[in-house]
Amino acid sequence: MTNIDFTADDVRKSLFSFSVPMMLLSVLDYAGMFVALGWLLAMTELQQLPATFRIAVASVSLLEALFSGLLAAVYVYANQAFGRKDHEQCKYLLNFGFGVSVVIALVIAVTGRFCTQYLISVFGVDPLVKQQVLSYLDVYWYGYLFVIVHIYGGLLARMAGAVSVIRRFKIVTFVSSVALCPVFIWLGTRAGFGALEAAAAALMASRVAGLLVLRHDMGRHKVFPFRLGIDFVPRRLFTQWGELVRLGGAETLNSFSLSLSFYLLFLLFSFYEPGTLEAVTVTQYVTGFFQTILMSAIVTMIPFTAQNAGGRKLANIRVGVRWMASATFVLAALPMIPFILLAPHFIHFFVTDPDIAARAVSYVRITSIPWAVLMASFPFLFAIIGLGDTRGTLLLTIWSMYLCNLVPVIVIRLAFGGSLTLAAYAESVSDVLIFVGFYLYYLRKEKGLEREWAGQQAAEGSGGGKLAASGAL
Repeated sequence: MTNIDFTADDVRKSLFSFSVPMMLLSVLDYAGMFVALGWLLAMTELQQLPATFRIAVASVSLLEALFSGLLAAVYVYANQAFGRKDHEQCKYLLNFGFGVSVVIALVIAVTGRFCTQYLISVFGVDPLVKQQVLSYLDVYWYGYLFVIVHIYGGLLARMAGAVSVIRRFKIVTFVSSVALCPVFIWLGTRAGFGALEAAAAALMASRVAGLLVLRHDMGRHKVFPFRLGIDFVPRRLFTQWGELVRLGGAETLNSFSLSLSFYLLFLLFSFYEPGTLEAVTVTQYVTGFFQTILMSAIVTMIPFTAQNAGGRKLANIRVGVRWMASATFVLAALPMIPFILLAPHFIHFFVTDPDIAARAVSYVRITSIPWAVLMASFPFLFAIIGLGDTRGTLLLTIWSMYLCNLVPVIVIRLAFGGSLTLAAYAESVSDVLIFVGFYLYYLRKEKGLEREWAGQQAAEGSGGGKLAASGAL
C-alpha cells in the first residue's frame, strides 16, 4: 500500500502530500453538487430550483444530525486505535461503524418520509418550491442507505490516507452522476415519472457505482491491512463503550445544534426582503467552490489529530494544526480580490433575475474578505473534534452559529426590517469573532493536553521504576 501515514514525524510533508490531491479532487465534489441542478435547468421548465435544493439539503442535514453522533464517535475511536497501530480493535470498530451506518440510514429514511413536509412547511417560500422539495425527497429517502454508506466509505479511505483509492472513488461517482442524470430525467419525463424524482434516482445510482469501486479496492487490501465487514454487536474487544456512548450523545447534540442553526438561518432569510434567500443561496453556491476545495483538506484534521492523539504525539498535532490554519488563510485570501471583481460577470449563470443577481454581487463584495478569516478557524474546530473534546465542540458551535451568526440576523430583522446589506456586514464581523473564539479555545486545549500527557508519562515511568525495583528484590 502507498497510503500516507498521518502519524509520521514529517507533519508538513504528510499533510501537504494528502491535501493537494484532496483539493484537486474536491473540484469534482463541488461540481457534483450542481449536476442535478444543471441538468434540470437545461432539460425542464422548473422554476426556483436553487431555493428548492437549498431547502432540501437543510432539511436532510437536520435529520442526519439527530442520529449521526454515534457514527462520528465510532470514527474518532477507530482513528485513535489506528494511530496506535491496534489493527484488531480498529478493524472491529470500522465494521461496527458499517452496522451503525445501516441502522442510522434506515431510521433517517423512515423519519424523513413522515417529517419532511413539516420541516419545509415553516419556510416563507412559494408553495411551488415546497412541492418540488417533497417530490425530490420522496425518492431520495428510498435510496438514502446508499448515500450514508457512500459518505462513510469515503471517510474510511481518508482515514487510511489512501489517495489513489479516493481518486477512483470520486471520479467514478462524479462521471456516473453526469452520465446517468440526463438519461434518468429523459426516461422519467417520458414515462410519467417527475424530473425531480428521476434526478434523485440518478443520484442513488451514482453512489452505488462509487461504492462498487470502493468495495473492489477494499477487497484487494488497498485501503487497510485487513478486510472489512459489518458488525452490529458491541463486543468486549473494545472496552470504552461508556465513553463512546457519551461521545456519541455529545456529538449528536453538537451536530444537531450546528444543523439546526443553518436551518434557522435560512428560515430567517426566507422572511427578509424579497429575493434575499435566493441571493444568499446563489452567493453560497459561488463561494462554496472555494470552500469545498479548502474543506477537503481541512477536514483531514479530524483523523490527523485523532491518530496522533492515539499515539500521544502532541508535537505533531501542534505543528499540523498551525500549518493547516496558516495555509488555509493564504489559500482563501488569494482568490478573493479577483472573485469580487469578476462576480458581476458570472453571477447571471446561476440566476437570471437582475435584482436578485445585484443582491448576490453586493453580498459577495461585503463578505468575501472576512470569509478567509472564517475559513482559517476551521482547522482549530476539526482538531477539537478529532481530540474527542465534545464539550469544546459544543461550546464552539454555540459561539459560532448562534452568538456570532443567528443573533445578528435576528436583531437586524427586528430593528431594520430585514436589510440584506446590513446582514452582510454583521456576518463579516461574526467571521472574525468566530476565528478568535476557535483559536483561543484550541490554545487552551493544547496546553491542557500537554499537562495531562506529561503527567501520564511521569506516572507510567514511576510505575515502571517500581516494577523494576520489585523485580530486583
